[in-house]
Parts: sequence; C-alpha cells; structure tokens
Amino acid sequence: MHQLLRMYHSKELHHAYYFVEHKAGELVSKLKHFLENVVGIKTVGNPDFYHGKFETLTIDDARTITELSGRKSFNYLEARLPSRRIYIIEADFVTEEAQNSLLKVFEEPTSGTHFFIISPQEILLPTLRSRMMVIEGESQKSVKEENILRLPLNERLAKVKEITEGISNEEKTKQDAIILLNQVEVELYEKGVEKSSGALKVCESARASLYDRGAPIKMILENLMLSI
Repeated sequence: MHQLLRMYHSKELHHAYYFVEHKAGELVSKLKHFLENVVGIKTVGNPDFYHGKFETLTIDDARTITELSGRKSFNYLEARLPSRRIYIIEADFVTEEAQNSLLKVFEEPTSGTHFFIISPQEILLPTLRSRMMVIEGESQKSVKEENILRLPLNERLAKVKEITEGISNEEKTKQDAIILLNQVEVELYEKGVEKSSGALKVCESARASLYDRGAPIKMILENLMLSI
C-alpha cells in the first residue's frame, strides 16, 4: 500500500495494477481501506465500484468487465466528486482469450478508470502484464523464483515430477502446471519473441492441451521441458 499512497499523493495513480499475492483477502481489505479513506471512494452501494472473484476468468467475464468499463461514471455530472471507476478483480487463473480481450482496455484506458488485478501466482501473459504496474505482494517478497530455462534438463523434469505427484496426492492442482507453463512463457518472451518463436509455439500447444478435461499433464509438461 505504501507504493500506492506515494503514487496517489504524487497524482500519478496508474490505470492498471497487478498484485501477485497469496493473501488476497488481506490485500483486498487494505485496498478498500485505501480507496475509502484516502481516495474517498465508497466501496459499498457505489455503482462505480466493482469487485469480482473468479477461479477462472473467462472470455465472457472479460467482455462483461470491458463493457462495464466503457460506461460513463455515475457521478460524472457532480463536479465536486472525482470521476473515478474502480475494478478489483481477484482471479486464480485468467484464460488467454480473456487476457487478449482485456488488452485493448489496458492499451487505451478510459480516463478515471483504475483496475486492480490480484492473483496468488504469476498468471498474466507478458503482453498484458507490460500494460500494468506490477506490485509484488508482501508474502511474495521473500520468494525467489528459479529461471527454468537455465536449469539442466534433469532439474526441469524433477519440477514436472514434483507437480504431477502433488496432483496425484491432491496437494497440487492443474493450476500449478499452468503456473509452470506461464513462467516458461515469460522467460521465453524475455529472451525475445523472434529468437524463441519455436519454443513459444510449443507453449501455445501445451496450453491448449492442458485446458482439455483429463489432459495427460505429465506427458504435456515433460514434452515442454524437452522442447524448450
């Protein structure tokens, strides 16, 4: 919240924030407190305030949010009030189609509209992420992610085994497999799209396969690790 406070007082509030935070409920409470007590925006009974929670944010959800964000603020006629619309979106996962749908909203933001997307893990594609200000949550700051592409093959495959065995034991879910795929994709984008075009196509194929019900997760991830 300290970063948000500094930006608000400097009149530099960004149009879109991405919080990577395991303690989403705690963060939402702090965010609402900031909006109510600092910005002066009601978070109850206010048609210009939206808070949505999704296990998976789909293309239909994204279209609804896009449509809502395109409407005029309900307080736009009252000059004494700041014309601001706030969207807090909690999502465990956002489909690629939904992210592409939201991309235009973040590329051409409506004045006075601010988005706060919160997820427990890195789930956004680099194309959407680059349009947002990323704020690492308090519970994430001590976590240092390994660079998957720099690991030897046996260690990459060990990560796959850890995830698939965790899924079998119900300690992990398919979401953990998708998070691993997302991390690989981010690292490939950082290397350069042209240089990584072949590997990115493998990621695209892996993503499509993981969405299938009953997908052979171990086979998909092992093929990914062997191909990048």
